[in-house]
Amino acid sequence: MLDITPRDLPLYRQALRHVSAVVVDRPDLPDNERLEFLGDAILDAIIGDLLFSTYPEKGEGFLTRMRSKLVSRSQLNLLARRIQIERVLESNLARTHESSVPGNALEALIGALFLDRGFDRTRKVVVRLLLAHFELSDIEKEDRDGKSRLLEWGQKRRKTVQFMIREEGGSGRGKHYVAEVLINGTIRGTGRGTSKKVAEQDAAQSAFRSMRSRDPLAPGSKTDTRTKGKNDALDHRRRRK
Repeated sequence: MLDITPRDLPLYRQALRHVSAVVVDRPDLPDNERLEFLGDAILDAIIGDLLFSTYPEKGEGFLTRMRSKLVSRSQLNLLARRIQIERVLESNLARTHESSVPGNALEALIGALFLDRGFDRTRKVVVRLLLAHFELSDIEKEDRDGKSRLLEWGQKRRKTVQFMIREEGGSGRGKHYVAEVLINGTIRGTGRGTSKKVAEQDAAQSAFRSMRSRDPLAPGSKTDTRTKGKNDALDHRRRRK
C-alpha cells in the first residue's frame, strides 16, 4: 500500500502494536504511542504544506479548517481502513466502528516512515495516499455550519443530539479542544479545534461521515434528500386540501 521497502522493520512493527497488545511478561515490546505522537506532528506539516501550495489565494482561516477536516479522527480512521491497516494491526481491543485505534496506528506508521526514510519520502507517500482516497474539492464544499444542520436533523427525527467538550488543553495560541457528538447517548463523531466552536463543527462533520456510511436517512445522503422532497410535496398537497 505504501509502495516502500522498510529498512528498519521492527520500527514498523512497533507502529502497528497497540498498547493493549503488549503483554505483562514482555515489557521489552514497545507500543505505538510515541510514534503516534511523532506521526501526528509530521502529518500536520505535510498537510499544511499540501494545502499551502494547493490554495495560494486562501487565507489562514480556510487553510486551518481544511487541515482540521483532513486530520480529523474520522477521516484518519477512514483512510486507515481503506488501506486495510487492521489486517496487520496488533490490538486486543474490540474493533468497533467508533474506535480510534486504526487512525492512531496510521499516525504511528507515518512516524515510523519518517524515522526510516526521512521527511521527503514520507511526504510523497502521505500525499499520494490522501489524493488517491479523498477529493480536496469535496472536503472544501462541506457545509460549514454542520452543528446547526445536525441539531435540526435530530429534532425532525426525535433524536437527542448532544455536543460535549471532552478535552481542553494548552494556553494562548496553543489552546485546543476535543468535542464529541452523542446521538441518543451514542458517540457518533469526534472533532478537534483551537476553539470550542471549531471542535464542535469538526465533530458534526465527523458524525455526518459516520452516519452516511451506514444510514440511508442520514443528513446529506441522497436518500435523505429524496425523502425530504417527497415529504415536502405531501405537505403541500395536504395544505391545498
